[in-house]
Amino acid sequence: MSEVEGREETETEETEETKEPQDSRPKVAMPQARDIGRSEFTPHALGAKTRSAPRKGTRKAARRRQIIYSVAGVVVVLALVGAGIWWETRPAPSVKFKGAFGKAPSVSVPKAKPAVKQSVKELIHGSGPKIGSNDFVVAHLAAYQWAAKSKKSPAPLLDTFKQNKPAAGTANQLTGLPALDKEIVGRTPGTRLELTLPYKVVGDQVAQALKLGTGDDLVLSVDVLKAYGKTASVQGTQQKVDAKLPQVTPGAPGQAPTIKIPSGSAPTKLQVQTLIEGTGKAVAKGQTLIGQYDGVLWRTGKEFDSSYKHGAPAGFPIGVGQVIPAWDKALVGKKIGSRVLVVVPPKEGYGSTGSPQAGIKGSDTLVFVVDILDAI
Repeated sequence: MSEVEGREETETEETEETKEPQDSRPKVAMPQARDIGRSEFTPHALGAKTRSAPRKGTRKAARRRQIIYSVAGVVVVLALVGAGIWWETRPAPSVKFKGAFGKAPSVSVPKAKPAVKQSVKELIHGSGPKIGSNDFVVAHLAAYQWAAKSKKSPAPLLDTFKQNKPAAGTANQLTGLPALDKEIVGRTPGTRLELTLPYKVVGDQVAQALKLGTGDDLVLSVDVLKAYGKTASVQGTQQKVDAKLPQVTPGAPGQAPTIKIPSGSAPTKLQVQTLIEGTGKAVAKGQTLIGQYDGVLWRTGKEFDSSYKHGAPAGFPIGVGQVIPAWDKALVGKKIGSRVLVVVPPKEGYGSTGSPQAGIKGSDTLVFVVDILDAI
């Protein structure tokens, strides 16, 4: 056994030597794990140059630079945004108006074109009830040309102040400029407006009448002097009239009076009776009379026309042949604030042809009651 065992041990040793032959290459000593530094070896940088760790002070400086750059970028962005907002909201070149309400203003127009297409400013705010679209309005107007190359303040294209002849008419049709007329509606008497309107808003017809250039804007100053609504009427104690003439009973504010036709034939001559004596100036020939009126036929007592039915007072040139002859004769010289009864025979009214559209025959006598609210 001992021999066999000895041989087996010997064979075993020989077999191991056979399986592991000696390597003839030079031995290389591998470094121990504790000797490998992060700066000497990394799995992602084999063969790369060795980098030293950055110093603590260098990191702080880089961080400071990063913060400075970030803040500077934010400042630049905010500055650009602010500049854009300023450009969009920058104040437009504006016209300068000076002067008291009701008097011709002095105007200064800048050389540059305005930055907006259309502008409306209320320079002076009035008082009283707001103006309705059907109210009768009296207003002073001054219109100016705004040309980009103008080197001096322009002369007015229109000036009712200088002419002492204000515009008068229904609020929504006062000037024929819709852009202006709609701005008057809703305002109050005593208001001054400044409007800048481009040529395309003014329109060819009005622009040509004012001799406004196609590249120009129109600047307007508007003083709303007075407004008369549907309830406007004269005040005072009404006088009695001859029994042979129609009897008049005043209506409620905004309503026509009641006119009762007497029995008997109509007079053949013009009859004028003052029912309420006003305290204002006498109506002059060529003025525009502003009044409320109601008209009925003597023949039937039926109403054929009335300002009350239209919802607001009306204005008429008086004494110049723009109304029936009876009105020119009866109302010129009457005081503002008066109520007047006018009985009109055919020849002083619409003559032998009458007015078929109003139901007036050539033989009809007409009866009017007129409240003289103003004359301008």
